[in-house]
Amino acid sequence: MSKTIRRFADLISPVTREKFELDYRGKAHLYVAGNDDKFEDVASWDAINELLADSTLWTGRLLTLAKQGPTLDPKTYCVVETDRDGHVIQRPVPELIHKHLEDGATLVLNHADTLTPELSGVAGCLQLQFRAQVKCNIYCSWQASQGFATHFDGTDVFVLQIAGRKFWNLYEGFYEKPLSSSPYVFKLGAEENERLKGDCTEKVELTPGDFLYIPRGQYHDAIASSEASLHLTFGIVPLVGVNVFDVVKAQLEHDPLFNKPLPHYDQKDALKSHLAMLGKRLEEIISGCEAKQLICNHQKNAAVQESFPAYDMPFAGRVSTFKVEDAGSLLGEDSLIRDWLCGRDWFTDSEFAEAFPDRDINNELRILIKMSAIEQIG
Repeated sequence: MSKTIRRFADLISPVTREKFELDYRGKAHLYVAGNDDKFEDVASWDAINELLADSTLWTGRLLTLAKQGPTLDPKTYCVVETDRDGHVIQRPVPELIHKHLEDGATLVLNHADTLTPELSGVAGCLQLQFRAQVKCNIYCSWQASQGFATHFDGTDVFVLQIAGRKFWNLYEGFYEKPLSSSPYVFKLGAEENERLKGDCTEKVELTPGDFLYIPRGQYHDAIASSEASLHLTFGIVPLVGVNVFDVVKAQLEHDPLFNKPLPHYDQKDALKSHLAMLGKRLEEIISGCEAKQLICNHQKNAAVQESFPAYDMPFAGRVSTFKVEDAGSLLGEDSLIRDWLCGRDWFTDSEFAEAFPDRDINNELRILIKMSAIEQIG
């Protein structure tokens, strides 16, 4: 029986969604022990080796090495060369990487959330749960090696232990303004981090099948406690207030007032008055219907634009994706469809057709949408 994760509820089980939202989300870390085989279909050492074998996929930006944090200079394990299109890139060199690994470095594969259907399946569940973009990193480390010094992340982090064991220290300290664009705080310095992290509140050793949630801003560190450790982190990238400016930037660029030169800094009263006008105009733009719709669309795109299948070759048509909203509303209806929907947070029309080959798929989907059991999201 497949253990592929297709529901957020399965990821955090036996903790319920309701308890997670009430007691943990953004507030406190959560450790859940799981069976050794809980995540065996999500990733493995063999799967990682297959990904690494695709040498054209990796650059010094996507494949990184870390030892006591921050990441090592790509120049120490990459060569500069041109790709097949003539673009200059930093190409990782296996021999150089092995030297760093033997010296205690941690290997990190970044932005891996869509590299396999299994990783996309987990990322998709998280995207729908948090209505936000999700990024997955893969961490390969060895005994007594610590990739990153004590730090916080700018995103909520879900840790899935795949193989081996790893010790995690969770601290009481929270950084107040963690931005996803700058997730690590090594620039603060060791003394400042030591002051901010506070006391260690919990020590846990993750073994295969275990899960750990760390809210953004909470200080933590980890060190492999077995010969080799493999874990995944899924980071939830929320849209925050500063992202609003990215969305309305085009409107600002075409607004006459925002294209008017600022008064000279010596003209303090004129500058103050002009800035006040800019603030008022900015408020008008942000509160306007057009900006509201742009921001809403931006949020929706962040939540559904990745991790979900877009192709089903040789079928040349568009793949439709659906979110399971309320399978419980089908009480008294077709139990086969209800039970199938209860096993996933999302699905595609082709998956539905494969599960129910003797049904009128389009008609069944229309009925489910009408009953608010599902919602089309792509």
